[in-house]
Amino acid sequence: MFGDLCARCKGRLWCGLPKCPILEAVKDYLPRIRVESSSLFGASPPSIFVGRYGYPNVFAGPLVTEDEKGIFSSTQELYGKSLGEILAKASLLIRAARRINVKKMNQRIVEASQEIAMSERRVDTEIWVEKAYNIPEVDGFFHPTGPRILPRRIEVVDNPAIPRKVDAITEERLKAELALKELYHYGYSVDYLQRLLSSGILGKDRKMVPTRWSITAVDDIISRNLLKKVKEYGELGGYLYYFNSFMGNEFHILLLPGSWEYEMLESWLKGSLYSPSSLSIGQDYEPFQGRKDYASNITGAYYAARLAVVEHLERIKRQAKVLIYREITPEYKIPLGVWVIRETVRRAFEKKPIKFEDINSLLSFAESRSRLKGWSKKSRIVDGMKHQRKIEDFLRI
Repeated sequence: MFGDLCARCKGRLWCGLPKCPILEAVKDYLPRIRVESSSLFGASPPSIFVGRYGYPNVFAGPLVTEDEKGIFSSTQELYGKSLGEILAKASLLIRAARRINVKKMNQRIVEASQEIAMSERRVDTEIWVEKAYNIPEVDGFFHPTGPRILPRRIEVVDNPAIPRKVDAITEERLKAELALKELYHYGYSVDYLQRLLSSGILGKDRKMVPTRWSITAVDDIISRNLLKKVKEYGELGGYLYYFNSFMGNEFHILLLPGSWEYEMLESWLKGSLYSPSSLSIGQDYEPFQGRKDYASNITGAYYAARLAVVEHLERIKRQAKVLIYREITPEYKIPLGVWVIRETVRRAFEKKPIKFEDINSLLSFAESRSRLKGWSKKSRIVDGMKHQRKIEDFLRI
């Protein structure tokens, strides 16, 4: 509708419209279930959703399903499944949400959401329905869900399985960032940490956090913490190329010798979700020192991919310059959430890389495998490696 603006906006309503017309149109392709009874009894996977529109007064509450097929405890379980399988599962999740103020934590819907968020396994829940909106819900950062209901009352009728470590950290009232670092160190999944942060049980000044913000915050906090160690490792010795694709997202991942730098380019090809009629290219970059502002061009995908990269560098005990080129093809027509980026890049590193002798041969190969040619010319990292002279160059003169 608005050409290049849509690909840069990604549903953030820069167009000034009250709802994103692209995301609204997507709902027609999603499976639909109807809520017709006055009460529901089912399980939360466990999962919650906190909206962002109208912040600090937002819609928030747990996700519940009456169908066992809708139970998945982590988005990692969705990776590798077909689009039909993912949508069939996700559409069975019903959002029970009321308008709340994120700082007012003594409401029953908030307490129920927190009990569910802290649990490691499914939680049986009973909900009395005040009103049902029988339209699927879509968010660019979170996976799609089924309809939203306005709950009159919510009761957790099960005993949530809350880990002792999580219970102890919430009692200590550590700063949210410290709590997330410690829990990640103990092996808790990113999905779990995101819903803990979103539910408002972490930190000193506690409040619920919109799901979209909590997803990016956790990816950012964990990767920055890991980077402190990665930046102390020796530099990668060669030029490595990794590739992986999922759901119309193709990732060309280049690890280059040198101290840490990170850059992500993405092209929305004509016919893809946010570029129905034109091509759009975005780019965000950070030097060794990191960046202070939000990666507003690539948005949450930037941080999700960075976490996957830094986890890999931590495993191999090396630092490197990292360039990721994401090509979004016309196959990508329904937003499934930034977990697609995180998991696809993670799985790329499970494959054996292709090695090259120099940057030119690596770039030539990478571009031969992509639909759009010449994308590497937009890279700051590539430009720096090709044209910026190093101290060693002057010592050899």
